[in-house]
Amino acid sequence: MEPLEIERLADEDLRLIKPLLVELQLHEQQHYSDHPQLSASQIEAALEVQPAFQGENVIFVSRDQVRRLAGFCWVVLFDPGTGLEGEVAEVYVAQAQRGKGVGEALVRRAVELFEQRGVTLGYVWTRSDNDPAIRLYRSAGFEPTRQLILTWYPDLGRSAASSPGTASGPPQIPGGPSDPGRPTKLGS
Repeated sequence: MEPLEIERLADEDLRLIKPLLVELQLHEQQHYSDHPQLSASQIEAALEVQPAFQGENVIFVSRDQVRRLAGFCWVVLFDPGTGLEGEVAEVYVAQAQRGKGVGEALVRRAVELFEQRGVTLGYVWTRSDNDPAIRLYRSAGFEPTRQLILTWYPDLGRSAASSPGTASGPPQIPGGPSDPGRPTKLGS
């Protein structure tokens, strides 16, 4: 089989992808019967394919009695052309402030922002074994997804250094999610 040629679609031709996006969304929405089932014309009217998009970071904080930061919730808002999306990207509550409702108040404020801004999809990521975070997010209305999330990490020389007995998995990026020296946080 001859290799397929893959090209980047020119900005002036982005409109050409719209029929395929409508087809994709029509096909996918049937798997989510509890979500609104839109017509092709409704989907097409809501789509705006752009060559680039901008996002917004919103960081909510809580302070203790002496005005030190007790915790924060980092929210990312962006519209890739299919509707405004929101992510609770990071949540962390200082150890001494846990159990006082700080995390709940922060995540509740993030959800209020989603509602105020008309977010069409909001999400948060956490480990499946992070029971406190799962309880927190579920109490704010987040539900486990029916989608499988796959993650790609850059190689960063892992292949060359691999040998029998070497642990596989994501690379050890300093400060990254797999760094054993990274502080544990509620939201990851």
